[in-house]
Amino acid sequence: MDDRMCMHYVVDRLNGIKTESDLMGFIDEVRNNLKINEDWRDANPQTLPEQVSVDPDDFNVTAAIDRIKIDYVERALTRSKNLSDASKLLGLKSYQVLQNWMYKFGIEK
Repeated sequence: MDDRMCMHYVVDRLNGIKTESDLMGFIDEVRNNLKINEDWRDANPQTLPEQVSVDPDDFNVTAAIDRIKIDYVERALTRSKNLSDASKLLGLKSYQVLQNWMYKFGIEK
């Protein structure tokens, strides 16, 4: 599966998360099935994605999803020449969606 297909799958999965159980299932799936692109990791060792930590007393699914989105946006921006390329990599319909996420999360390119 190429990076673009992975991103589409991840975006679909993130949009389907409604409960803590959904989030935990997604985290397990990521840990067990998806692989980090080795070329990207070797080229950017200082920006390796951190694993999502789950506090058993924290039930804020929205905040957990936001942390995942931030991680993916930052990595896509690192790998892309411009916002349009990054939004395509993330599987977003337009670069305006990416701009909105960046504004919401305080991410600058």
